[in-house]
Amino acid sequence: MIYFDTDILVHYLVEQDRKKHHLANKLYEKATRNEAFFISLLTLQETAFVLTKFELENFEIIDKLSIFYESEPLNYTFEEYLRACELCQKVGFQNINDCLHTAIAETHCQELYTFNQSDFKLIKNHTSLKINILGV
Repeated sequence: MIYFDTDILVHYLVEQDRKKHHLANKLYEKATRNEAFFISLLTLQETAFVLTKFELENFEIIDKLSIFYESEPLNYTFEEYLRACELCQKVGFQNINDCLHTAIAETHCQELYTFNQSDFKLIKNHTSLKINILGV
């Protein structure tokens, strides 16, 4: 399975940058075709929050997010939270959500995709999970 970080979903749903939007579309389509797409409820929650920053109406946010419901996003466990805290001790608690994404992905996936270079560049050094930091 491949864990998709929030920024991949945001770029998939909203074209802010043409290259990132195209790449996010390509990754999503390939992962869903191969039944390898994985997200958490944390990813959906963060995506909903970011979509409000684009001033989308509530019904538009629900509509956009509903395409991901079929993948049955999972919530995180207490053990994953504790693992995220371990990572935070190394990279700082300002990165707790990204540490939590990493801990969830470590449990369920072989790799993670993100555009977030600054945070995941730090986290990458403290996990055996394959983290693909995408630059465009």
